[in-house]
Amino acid sequence: MFSRSTLKMVPLKFVCCLLIGAAANAGDAKKAQRDFEQGLRYEQAGKMQEAYWSFSQALAENPTDQAYLHRARAQVALNAPLKAIDDLSHASGMAPNNAEIFLLRGALYAKQGEKQKALDDLNKAIQLGATTSDAYSARGGVEELLGHHERAVEDYSAAIRQRLDDPEAWKGRGTALAAMGRYRDAIDDYDQSIRLNPNLAATYIERGFAYGQLGDFRRGIDDFDKVLRIDPGSGPSSGKALTLRGAAYAKLKDYDAAIADFTAALKIFPKDVYLYLARSSVYAAREEHESALADREEAVRLSPDSAEAHLARGGSYHQLGLHEKGLADRNEAIRLRPDMPEAWLARGSAYFLLHEYEKAAADLQQALKLRPDYAEARDVLAKTNAAMERTTVVTMPPAFPTRPVEPEPVRETVPAPAPAVTAAPVVVPALVSAPPPAPVRTPAIAAAPKKSDPNSADDHYKKGRDLLYQSKYAEAIAELTQAIELRRDLALAYNARGFTYHLMRDERRALADLDEAIRLNPKYVNAYHNRAVARKASGDAAGAAADLAKERDLSRP
Repeated sequence: MFSRSTLKMVPLKFVCCLLIGAAANAGDAKKAQRDFEQGLRYEQAGKMQEAYWSFSQALAENPTDQAYLHRARAQVALNAPLKAIDDLSHASGMAPNNAEIFLLRGALYAKQGEKQKALDDLNKAIQLGATTSDAYSARGGVEELLGHHERAVEDYSAAIRQRLDDPEAWKGRGTALAAMGRYRDAIDDYDQSIRLNPNLAATYIERGFAYGQLGDFRRGIDDFDKVLRIDPGSGPSSGKALTLRGAAYAKLKDYDAAIADFTAALKIFPKDVYLYLARSSVYAAREEHESALADREEAVRLSPDSAEAHLARGGSYHQLGLHEKGLADRNEAIRLRPDMPEAWLARGSAYFLLHEYEKAAADLQQALKLRPDYAEARDVLAKTNAAMERTTVVTMPPAFPTRPVEPEPVRETVPAPAPAVTAAPVVVPALVSAPPPAPVRTPAIAAAPKKSDPNSADDHYKKGRDLLYQSKYAEAIAELTQAIELRRDLALAYNARGFTYHLMRDERRALADLDEAIRLNPKYVNAYHNRAVARKASGDAAGAAADLAKERDLSRP
């Protein structure tokens, strides 16, 4: 307080101003408290917009950590999480030991994808004494997002100890256990969560997925059915259940049901690349390669930088005989993901089927370098090496240069019988002395060979094949027909023209050409495949199956 002597020196007007200011501050604090209490009443009544206004008025009159905290809660309810985080940051500066502030801000950071900030806040909240089930569950969820599965299990276990009847904690621990591959334990936790809350769709989705990982697809389908009964609309839960149920049906080879589910899921998630690829795989399993290609084209359009989409589309191109396009897609997949062993395996397998064994071996070795335990790549490499051994022919060069000689004149004596020719391993022959030279006459110089029709036929075949790859079918037919007219035994041209006719939906002509290609070359693998496609398109399912079986037989090493 002022001393009596000081008061004598201070003007009376200034003293009055001080007293009025103090009274005003006291009045503002009281009004702020009234507004804050009114905000609490609105909050309890669920009137969050009114609560927000009351807390804002209180903060304008007298900022406190509690007013910021409660306004943040109103902001959350009004779907303004970033503004809520700002309010909580103000509150934490004013009350650094308030665990509730850090708990709420940590949960908001987690929803915003700020995982490390969320973990820091939740650690702080628990250190400050927020040892509730909700706190441990929240931190467990963030640990799971960060891939710290064991820590997540520990936190969810702590949450369960705090509150045995919390279905979210049981579900959360189940999810962490499933991420560790402990699907049986995860299912036990999901069972308990469902007992506590049988209407939680997310738990059925997780349990159905776990059943699928154990190969129990029927139980998985049962769980996905329950999700669709709980959430029959077009929300995310329904979309996920349809996707997973479709995958389960595909595993059970119920392809019609799988396609129906994937198609329904695409209505909910029309830009989901995975769904297009999943449905395309089912079409491919049904030998409906044109439909598979259409889905894979859409996947590439939606995600042109997806190596997986290019790999899948490349597979469809190869199935349809468009090998150059197939290899182009597999090259692109390797460019996008050179560290992806599946891409090297796919291109190596394509080279193997095209009998380009050296290229196949190089790609397969790269796949194994990236993944040494890649059994499928090792398998195809073994087949490639075996094929290379079968096709390798060793030819020995002559021991020394020779020149053309005239045959010896026929003698009147009967020559000794020639020794019988026997098969023997290829060995380096021993050098023998040359026989006495026969009389030599200068041989006539043969005329240079003319360019033969088969070479011209090959040129027309290559042009026709290139036009086919460009989808110029009529022009391709013209070139391939010219090749056949020049060389009637060119099986390649019959196969290419037959496949072109198939693409033009002229199955009668397609089958005639493919029959001829196979007659000319009974071991023509690609011709059997193309004839199977044409037979299926013409309604001859049995003939198609027989051709595919023959294709598999001929492709075996």
